[in-house]
Amino acid sequence: MSDLVSFFLDATGDIADLHVIEISHPNFTKVFRFVNSDEEGISVKHEDGIEYFYEYAAFRVDRSNVTADLDQAVSITFNDYDDALKNAVNQSDYMIPATFKYRIYRDDDLNYPMILLETLKITDVNSDDYGVVTFDAKAEELNTVGTGERYTRENCPCLRGV
Repeated sequence: MSDLVSFFLDATGDIADLHVIEISHPNFTKVFRFVNSDEEGISVKHEDGIEYFYEYAAFRVDRSNVTADLDQAVSITFNDYDDALKNAVNQSDYMIPATFKYRIYRDDDLNYPMILLETLKITDVNSDDYGVVTFDAKAEELNTVGTGERYTRENCPCLRGV
């Protein structure tokens, strides 16, 4: 959290945030890593200390309005000019969802992400003839799991005081 405070409150105006995305699937021939603000591409260190190269691509990430619970969701609009991502998604196994990771770095410190959204699953992929690929990624629905047992005053007498 100190990185966020330092970025938003203490940083000078010439420091920008770099948004990078990572899309992987067991059937993909490679892991797709893209940055949307550096046309040369960048090398950044992940949270595990390993350095990876991200190539440039034009994309936009829209986060859902609710960010305080486990049900994280993002919508990505991606201009895939060479159709590599679109072809990889179309040839992959639909029963296994692709994994999406979203990181935000400071452009003066590429050693550790300020924000990390990981273990999001790509649920819906659409593409058109112009090379625009849109997809939604969200966390697994952890809050919908129930125990199957209803709590009533008959099986839980201590609820009477509540």
